[in-house]
Amino acid sequence: MKLRANRPGRDTRDIRLLLALCQVHTLEDAEELYEEFYPGDALVPRAEKIVNAILNGEPTPAPPSPGPINI
Repeated sequence: MKLRANRPGRDTRDIRLLLALCQVHTLEDAEELYEEFYPGDALVPRAEKIVNAILNGEPTPAPPSPGPINI
């Protein structure tokens, strides 16, 4: 959902952490993950630009996983 909104400044930190947590290392990885949740949709150019900027920068350490959620 953060990649769909792709609001520069507002979503960038969250996208950075989520890419690291999901072990996304390429734009193609991000596109595949996005396609799983939004079949038939593609990343818009602004989202691609944000992803590329994040992936071309310093690596982000993955935050610790919260583990399974019991409801």
